[in-house]
Amino acid sequence: MKYVEQGTWPDTMRSFSIMRCNHCSDAPCVTICPTSALHKRSDGIVDFDTSICIGCKSCMQACPYDALYIDPHDNTAQKCNYCVHRVEIGIEPACVVVCPEEAIIAGDLDDPGSRIAAMVAAGDLTQRAVERGTKPNLWYKGAELANIEPLAATRSNDGGIWRDSAGIENSWLDVDLSGSDTETTTPSRRVTDDAGHPRVVYAIDFPMPWGWRVSSYFLTKAISAGIAIAALVAVLFGVAIESMWMRVTAPFLGGVLLLLTGVLLVWDLKRPDRFYYLLTRGNPSSWLVRGSWILTAQAFAFAVWFLAGAFEQEGIVKGAIWLSAIIGLATAGYTAFLFGQARGRQLWNGPLLVWHMIAAAFAVGGGISLIFSLLSETTAELERTGSFSSNNLALGTAAFTWTMLIGAVALGVLALLEAGQKHGPDAAVAYHHMTRGAFAFEYWIGLVFCVISPTISAVAVLLGTPPVIGAAAGLAAMIGVWMVDDAFVKAGQSVPLT
Repeated sequence: MKYVEQGTWPDTMRSFSIMRCNHCSDAPCVTICPTSALHKRSDGIVDFDTSICIGCKSCMQACPYDALYIDPHDNTAQKCNYCVHRVEIGIEPACVVVCPEEAIIAGDLDDPGSRIAAMVAAGDLTQRAVERGTKPNLWYKGAELANIEPLAATRSNDGGIWRDSAGIENSWLDVDLSGSDTETTTPSRRVTDDAGHPRVVYAIDFPMPWGWRVSSYFLTKAISAGIAIAALVAVLFGVAIESMWMRVTAPFLGGVLLLLTGVLLVWDLKRPDRFYYLLTRGNPSSWLVRGSWILTAQAFAFAVWFLAGAFEQEGIVKGAIWLSAIIGLATAGYTAFLFGQARGRQLWNGPLLVWHMIAAAFAVGGGISLIFSLLSETTAELERTGSFSSNNLALGTAAFTWTMLIGAVALGVLALLEAGQKHGPDAAVAYHHMTRGAFAFEYWIGLVFCVISPTISAVAVLLGTPPVIGAAAGLAAMIGVWMVDDAFVKAGQSVPLT
């Protein structure tokens, strides 16, 4: 239930509405669910099988209606299933039967003689978030806009009608989109107790399903993929394969970071004991499952590279580097398509995300390769001179520096393009939180670390300064990428969906 108060005393009103599963015809929760725990029945009901849920919380991100939650008892996702156990034997859902005012109407939309089909045909009903393309099957009659549109009413920080204010925090508190053009209005003013402004006085709190482990998983897979990409750039620069880094250290480190990526993924599951369902019960439409296939292929390519390097098979090493780098592009970018399936989070659905992730892989992959190649003495010339000149420029270090530079510059360009994009209402609020609100400090410091620092340092190294400066910038790039991605992940979840 959601209660919204509006008006100015004595002309005030409180309106009520039920926030529930919409049993969408094109249900994004079904598409993104990696184990098909969420599935659509032949009668149109979106049902749920808790026995195969892994608790990945992706369905919660995909649903534009906040209809899913994690059951604290068995740590699996739950939702309204239209009382399937009753409907199957010809009984209406419990909420319909118990409502004393017949405010809830249920029935068969395909039966033109049913009451609900007649109401829908009359055309005077309202639906929520139809712009998300989910084709919802829940309609409201006579509902206030402030109840239906999440951004039309403001949650105040006084706890509402039932709770004390202590500890109540709402990340969208400093946002107002009450202007006539919500596509371009900039969130600006704080609303806490604004007479006449619609305010939510009772609703469910929805914590952010994904946190620092998802942000860290972004980084570890970016570094792993970036190592392979940087190695391919080095091959194209003419770097010899016989160095320890190019033969065995790079694939070993890439594999370790890939393993860490898997650990973070499993750690973030509410049912980590079922993680293997991703492979044994995988839903091929989910990018979580497709991502697991890509990560497995990346691990195989690293293994071939490492073994070939250990046995000094130069031809196989070069082939494995090419294979690892190509798969590495997919490893770096596939999460953008997973986030694209999260239709509840508009900020995540932008077209630039995949390029941001690939650019980040270049930046951090070049940075970490520069660090470790210096430690393992990539070339004898670098060991002797300790610096660069036009005559003794170490090819490997130059290649890794260029890789980091390309990634850092691309990240900067993409940030500018994102700033110039026209965002939808929800995405505009989330972008505000990321760049000027609760997560702005983390975002801007992160950009300094992953764009400005590596760009300046890489140019300086290529012009002849000691390569250790570039190595330090590579470390900064990794920190910066994590900070920017963490702000992005949190900001995307900061906009209310109910």
